[in-house]
Amino acid sequence: MNKIREKIQENLITLGEEIKNIHISSLYNSYGLKADPIETDLLTYDFSKQRINQKILDYLLEIPNLINLKESLDLLFAGKVVNPSEHVSVSHTLYRSNSSINNFELIKLERERIRSFLEDNNINQSYKNLICISIGGSRLGPELLYEFQGLDVPKKIYFCSSYDFLELKAALLNCEQKDTVVFACSKSFKTPEILKNLDYVKSWFSQDTSIQFEERLYGISADASAMKAHGIKDTNQFLLLDSLGGRFSLWSAISLPAFVNADFEAYLDLLEGARLADEYTLEATWESNISVLMALLSVWNRNSLNINNHGIFTYNYKLRSLTKYIGQLSMESNGKSTNYESYTSPFFTTPLVWGGDGIESQHSTFQWLMQGKTETSCDFIGINDGNRDTLDSHEMLLSQVLAMTLGHQDKTNPYKTIRGNNPCSILQLDTLDLKSLGFLLALYEHKVFIEALILGVDSFDQWGVQLGKKLALNAKSNKGFLQGFYSSLLLPKS
Repeated sequence: MNKIREKIQENLITLGEEIKNIHISSLYNSYGLKADPIETDLLTYDFSKQRINQKILDYLLEIPNLINLKESLDLLFAGKVVNPSEHVSVSHTLYRSNSSINNFELIKLERERIRSFLEDNNINQSYKNLICISIGGSRLGPELLYEFQGLDVPKKIYFCSSYDFLELKAALLNCEQKDTVVFACSKSFKTPEILKNLDYVKSWFSQDTSIQFEERLYGISADASAMKAHGIKDTNQFLLLDSLGGRFSLWSAISLPAFVNADFEAYLDLLEGARLADEYTLEATWESNISVLMALLSVWNRNSLNINNHGIFTYNYKLRSLTKYIGQLSMESNGKSTNYESYTSPFFTTPLVWGGDGIESQHSTFQWLMQGKTETSCDFIGINDGNRDTLDSHEMLLSQVLAMTLGHQDKTNPYKTIRGNNPCSILQLDTLDLKSLGFLLALYEHKVFIEALILGVDSFDQWGVQLGKKLALNAKSNKGFLQGFYSSLLLPKS
């Protein structure tokens, strides 16, 4: 398989050389790429503004068979893909499955506990504020879901992970102990930021002696004993499979805090959208498979066109945190170059993922995109639902893609030239609902998995994160070490 990857990389470089001086405007107008939009029941995908021709597309579509992709997808959806460096199966697709495969009984039990909590929450719970102490994958997914559902809600949720407590302190200014509950979310329940914030909020609750804090404290983790050691009673615990990666945990109890203003059916809608994406990705042909095409184009742009960054721009306010979520999913999964077998990929691996709100970006970073020297590949994500409120945003998305790809030449005034030639794709949701969001997020998960198979890296470990934290904490605890590398002006003031 390694020889196959090396040959693929050689072919991609050769094809890239053939097209490197051809502009997207020429490809679109003259070369006749046959890339009609791919339409599903929930969204439409258009990649006609990518820097490829039919010959390149035909080659890219050979790659899935070269890496035995069908077999790998079968294993993924059966819960049989293994994270080799941590010796655990990969379980995130099981959380939206309705099958009876291994581990599903625990998932089913926890799903029932989520249902029970949300039903009781809507009938008996009178709190107004929820403090969600979480970080990384335990925060980005639930925060996206909370924002997606709207902020005009009876229960306000505050997500806190800052090491300096300023985020938590700002949240507590809006809260009183009598109307606040706390969720501490951490797969290991050993994350320093989580435990520091949890200790702080405990001390805040102790200021009101009439409050029984243990009744208001909930935990979500794979380690029940660790939660109990930090004061979370058994009945307030929600358990995760140890095989569930943090950035893939949106489908589990990790998202429970985001649904306290909704109901269990809303949570099931999210899962159903993801399940439909699983089914679609498994069954669609390669040429009509959105996740496959996104993965192939990512590898193409990074390795054949030498584009080292990928912008994701959203054109709806409810999607304003989507880029952060996909950025973590992509870079923590595939931001590595050597796998468990000590094989170093011949490819450049995942690009830097950045971006954000498209309308805001047009007044800031798009200057760099339009006239800078660094090329960028992009995904533009919007809503096309026939609603007058979303019409202008969607028209602006489509117009911006043309500006980004086709550009504009002004030989008289070169400073008015827009380079263009940034390859772009469009993901257009038909409806702004949780089922569609679940479908979209799962497509990106599969894109990341497929990309990793091509690259020859493991999506499901994150040793760079783990070892980086260890190195940083070692340096932090060794004051003499810091003094050896920094001026006294930079060392912490006592």
